[in-house]
Amino acid sequence: MKRHRSVAIFAIGAVVLALLAASVYASPYWQLRQLRAAVERHDADAVAAHVDFPALRDSVKSQLMASVSRDLAAQESTNPLVGLGRSMALAFLNPMVDALVSPAGVIAMMENGKVNLARRRSTDDAQPRRDEHGKPEYAAAYRGWNRFALTWKGSEGGLVFTRHGLWGWKLSGIELGH
Repeated sequence: MKRHRSVAIFAIGAVVLALLAASVYASPYWQLRQLRAAVERHDADAVAAHVDFPALRDSVKSQLMASVSRDLAAQESTNPLVGLGRSMALAFLNPMVDALVSPAGVIAMMENGKVNLARRRSTDDAQPRRDEHGKPEYAAAYRGWNRFALTWKGSEGGLVFTRHGLWGWKLSGIELGH
């Protein structure tokens, strides 16, 4: 009788552990589903609940500054006004990023399926593939225990989520198209 009881307890423990592991693994997909539903409803408050805005702003600012620095470094030897351009870029960068990184900006990125703030726009920009309903197709995958990324198929850039607690995830970074 004791042997059957210990086997049953072990089996129940194994099932509970498997369910816990499955829920932890599925948690970013669930958060992404909730974010997409909020985007479809254009619910800015619900979108904001899924975003770590300070981290997202830092991510965008650092990538834009790197892009500006690369562009200006290429022109530095031929143009004496590059230093002035760098100073002006810094002055405009913070207010521009603050305006772009908002619930409305996240909704626009999710609906359009592209993140390419650092690129000069052209008529041949890559467009994301769309499903039969006209929504952008995407791929989602882990990039480690605490990072999860959403990338749109056929377009550059993506969204990076970081773990907040065991089951929580928040949008905290953007990979800009190059």
